[in-house]
Amino acid sequence: MKVKVQVDIKKLIENGDFRTLKTILSQQEPAEILELIEELPADEKIIVFRFLSKDQAAVVFSELETDDQMELIELFKEERLSEIISSMDPDDRAELLEEMPANVVNKLLSFLTPEERKLTLSLLNYPENSAGRLTTPKCLELNPNMTVSEALEKIRKEGKDKETVHLMPVIDKSRILLGTVELQDLIFSEPDLYVEQIMDSEPVFVYATTDQEEVAQIMKKYDLIAIPVVDSEQRLIGIITIDDIVDVIDEEATEDIQKMSSIVTTEQPYLHLSGWKLIFKRLPWLIALLLMESINGNVIAKFEHFLASLPIVAAFMPTMMDTGGNIGSQISALVIRGMALGDIKLKDWWKVLLRETAIGLVLGAVLGIVLFFRSMMISQALEIGLAVSVALMVVVIFANALGAALPFLARLIKIDPAIMAGPLLTTIVDVSGIIMYFMIVHWILR
Repeated sequence: MKVKVQVDIKKLIENGDFRTLKTILSQQEPAEILELIEELPADEKIIVFRFLSKDQAAVVFSELETDDQMELIELFKEERLSEIISSMDPDDRAELLEEMPANVVNKLLSFLTPEERKLTLSLLNYPENSAGRLTTPKCLELNPNMTVSEALEKIRKEGKDKETVHLMPVIDKSRILLGTVELQDLIFSEPDLYVEQIMDSEPVFVYATTDQEEVAQIMKKYDLIAIPVVDSEQRLIGIITIDDIVDVIDEEATEDIQKMSSIVTTEQPYLHLSGWKLIFKRLPWLIALLLMESINGNVIAKFEHFLASLPIVAAFMPTMMDTGGNIGSQISALVIRGMALGDIKLKDWWKVLLRETAIGLVLGAVLGIVLFFRSMMISQALEIGLAVSVALMVVVIFANALGAALPFLARLIKIDPAIMAGPLLTTIVDVSGIIMYFMIVHWILR
């Protein structure tokens, strides 16, 4: 039975009961160990690492946050640090080094063999967020002229040290990718058949420079647990496995949420960020949005005589801004999510705009009628009810079309569509909506 209560771990360390601690840790998966030690101070984390196997320690260390890794690197004895770094998967090692200062990178690279160092540096040379950075070369490669029995024998001998044996690339002597074979196909095939007879000769693969988000979409589309990665000449570099893609999906979703909230993106969890860093992550956008919102003051000042003669008009200003912002945020979230999932392409812009203009017209008409009856409870003047209702309908149609169009504009100019949502869209709709409101109401009631 697995023990997962963190307070027990802490008590065992404080009481010096290391025999029990070692027994408990031996029963846990790396993910559970990570959860157990997450809140421990660095000096107690070091004690836990003393009782982990080399492979356990490598996996747990690779999953820690960057600031925790930095603390432990300073506390580890060189022998233990060398063991951990050498045992990490190449893609995890490359990700670790990417986050470290130059002096720490040099120190860690010194613990690697020349072959490991060369492999790690080759992964680091690929663009950030590319498939090459996620690639592990620890895949089991097959020869097309092998028989099924020879391939199974190779799996028995070498498979334990590989990332996965569920999908195996088939390559020639020049490492050109010829196809892929799934383990189940080998198991259920006749022993004397050749690998080339049962392999998929048109495999799904990605290039090392392919963006990691596109890799995730491809693996989702074809329901893959691993995908081969090749260079520009289609020579095999390695594979990307589903566990790395799950991390990518998590990172991309977090990044989109932060951008939609107008926050400068950060990869660190909230509690690992200092208060000052959180302030500087949020402040630039808040200043920009504040300056944009100040346009409303100029608009109101321009119509101050109109408001003085008809104060009831001011009562509907919040309704115009809030409704427009809500409408725009709704549709922008739908479009951005559709783009992220690959359901909506850039070429679909006119379909989406036509559809959302029609939908905006219906929404605007319904909300305009509701506002008309609400206005009659405040003022008995029919012309005022008509003016604010027409203004709301126009604002809703505009906000809906704008919320649908901005993500396409972002994609066209090569920026993340998520930026065009949340506070930014709301502020744009607020400013434009209040201008349209005053112009329409002033024109109708003049």
